[in-house]
Amino acid sequence: MAQFSYLRNEDIGDQSMEGYDCYDANGEKVGDVDGVITDESMTPRYVVVNSGGLFSTKQYVVPFGEIARVDDNDKRVEFRSLSKDTLKSGTYPEFNDEWWNSNDHAAWTGHERQVVGSYGQGRVQEQDGRFDYDRSDLYRRPEGSQRLQLMEERLRATKQQEQAGQVTLGKRITEHTETVNVPVREERVVIERTAASGETPARGDIGSEQTIDVPVMRERVEVEKQAFVREEVGVRKEATERTQQVQDTVRREELDVKDGQELVGDTATAMDERQRRLTSEEGPLPSDMPRGETPRRP
Repeated sequence: MAQFSYLRNEDIGDQSMEGYDCYDANGEKVGDVDGVITDESMTPRYVVVNSGGLFSTKQYVVPFGEIARVDDNDKRVEFRSLSKDTLKSGTYPEFNDEWWNSNDHAAWTGHERQVVGSYGQGRVQEQDGRFDYDRSDLYRRPEGSQRLQLMEERLRATKQQEQAGQVTLGKRITEHTETVNVPVREERVVIERTAASGETPARGDIGSEQTIDVPVMRERVEVEKQAFVREEVGVRKEATERTQQVQDTVRREELDVKDGQELVGDTATAMDERQRRLTSEEGPLPSDMPRGETPRRP
């Protein structure tokens, strides 16, 4: 969505409420936290609650001002007026996270109106399709909750389809000399002379002109060219995969106790120092690792 971000637990990291159970005003469990929906200033406006069973998912967005208390020790979120019976009755609108995948702005805006309507009209002022969250008690932060968000940048690689080039196939003519052996026949005149017995009288006078014409034949080779299909070329495409490394510089925020350091317990300082070692080149100490694991040096 243009003005909101749906941050699931895996998107938030250490700041998430993953594993936090949600309870209504009567102390009945209504579900657990799937994530939060923030505005463009990263201010939480809704908490996403999953009240489905073991094999089902039913999500609801609850205005942040509906949270009466957040207990980080017990991982518990308590609501002011929302009850388990309200969710079961079907009067509270069900949330669909597919709106974020398809950027369905109209569906989300209509859903917000339904959520506001379930808490009673007049609780939130709307102008030009945008709710006035800052002046509504539906979106106030829980009492006594003060959190300093330490943010970090993470690399997220996306892939875009682009044309790498174009392959053009055509034909060209080459020439070469080809030799073909062709057997041919030629006639030759063979003169055979046979001696006579001398007793047969001649038929003409001596000196009279007499000739014999003998046609002599031969085969002449004639060459013609005819085109034949030598080869057929088909074209298709196949996809191959390779791994490409991308890198960039990312920033993260660390806790800095500016004033009153003598009033801060050693636990916070030690945790921050341990976090620094875990992400630095010097590597963690053996005491920083979970039991049974040893630090790996580069």
